[in-house]
Amino acid sequence: MKGLSIAAVLLASIALALTPTVNAIYGEAFPAEPARRAALAACAAADPGFHRLIAEERALCYAQQLQAPEIPLPVPRAMEIATSRF
Repeated sequence: MKGLSIAAVLLASIALALTPTVNAIYGEAFPAEPARRAALAACAAADPGFHRLIAEERALCYAQQLQAPEIPLPVPRAMEIATSRF
């Protein structure tokens, strides 16, 4: 009986210690952001061997599916001064 309670305490402590890691992995595999969720769904539909729990595969999927935001062209300082009104 004593061995059973020690084993139960050990299993409970291991589960408690792994909870933050499991939550982080689950949060990354099933993101709340619609763009990331759609990207992972598209990768899963295109490749039956895609595993969203593997970080490397998620990173490759995001690189393929998500495009970098467009950076606006900087306005030359001379044009900025010429068009400003006092």
